Amino acid sequence: MTNTKYPKACFLLEIVKAAILAIFFLFVFSVSVTYASAAGLNKRNRHTAYYLDETLIYASKKYGLPLPFIVAVMRAESGFDIYAVSPKGAIGLMQVMPQTGKMMRQNIDNPVNNIIAGAKYLHYCLKRFGFKPVPALACYNAGPDSIRTVYIKNRRKFIIPPYRQTEIYIMRVYKYYNYYRKLLK
Repeated sequence: MTNTKYPKACFLLEIVKAAILAIFFLFVFSVSVTYASAAGLNKRNRHTAYYLDETLIYASKKYGLPLPFIVAVMRAESGFDIYAVSPKGAIGLMQVMPQTGKMMRQNIDNPVNNIIAGAKYLHYCLKRFGFKPVPALACYNAGPDSIRTVYIKNRRKFIIPPYRQTEIYIMRVYKYYNYYRKLLK
């Protein structure tokens, strides 16, 4: 939105928005970075909030996903823990399975690549299910083979698996998405 009367005011508003976004990600990821330094990792293995912030913006633009949506999935999956490992073997911020990382051609041990692989897989799930977020989130959480597509009167309908954990996951992502959408507005 450009304002012809006050172009400098619009420019300053954009700078303020970018600064707020940067401060938000520094706050969110500062806990993980602190844990990384407490774990004694050397500097070449540590990733600062700055790189993760840039990666989130890059993945959002590249795969056409809203930034609050990616952040909401990340929070629901790992709670912003770079070193999170699930009991099933999913790794990192976006909790990407190793075989999914290979499919997306990313080294998921690296937090930057983990975000990119997760965003790419989320885009794949959205594309597969007609850009409908509920079946796409179920696909991301339970796997693409667990969602069935049925046709009722020439209309496509998706049947979400009856896993309570997947239902809770979808509701949690929606709650976080609404929160971050308002925060990053």
